[in-house]
Amino acid sequence: MDPVIAEQLGRAHPLARHLDHFLTDLANAGASVHTRRAYRGDLIAFAAHHGEVIGALTAAPVRAYLAELAGLSPASRKRKRAAVASFAKWAVRHDLLAANPMDRIDTVKVPKSLPRPAAAPDVTKVLAMICSRRPRKDLPLDRLRDRVLFETAYVCGARASEVCGLYVEDLDLRLDDEHVRVHGKVRVDHMPLQQATDHFLM
Repeated sequence: MDPVIAEQLGRAHPLARHLDHFLTDLANAGASVHTRRAYRGDLIAFAAHHGEVIGALTAAPVRAYLAELAGLSPASRKRKRAAVASFAKWAVRHDLLAANPMDRIDTVKVPKSLPRPAAAPDVTKVLAMICSRRPRKDLPLDRLRDRVLFETAYVCGARASEVCGLYVEDLDLRLDDEHVRVHGKVRVDHMPLQQATDHFLM
């Protein structure tokens, strides 16, 4: 048996053997060590709350367990719910449960948030490390390329993959109408460059 399960739950716990088998099947399916460790921690916490045999695993104890987690962030509650859901699905597949109790438990919604941009002073430092704003003529072209790519990614809010996929033809540097054509996964955006460029040239 997994030593952590044996230590924290005890071998006699009604769910200990099932959790051990579940983690073994995860390993055989190729789940990473990190994934198995996360599932183990969340399921040990659930088993500490629900000390009954696996056949008694219904929606009621799961709801009670999730209610105790109300103080955690939505992302943490969603992860812990997912661990119990995976275990319950495994139990149904191995005829240890007649029905999956998670079918009666609402999912945990995590509010979507936009990524926060890096602070302008930090970006300025990075750009200065690549090369100065007015580089010497003998500077290697790859250094100039790196500054252009980094600055474009920052000022346009583009993904690294989008910026690295740019071609010279995607840049239109006509005076007062500078823009770049960015090819995303499902879109093509035209992003203005003048305002962002002025910001760094000030």
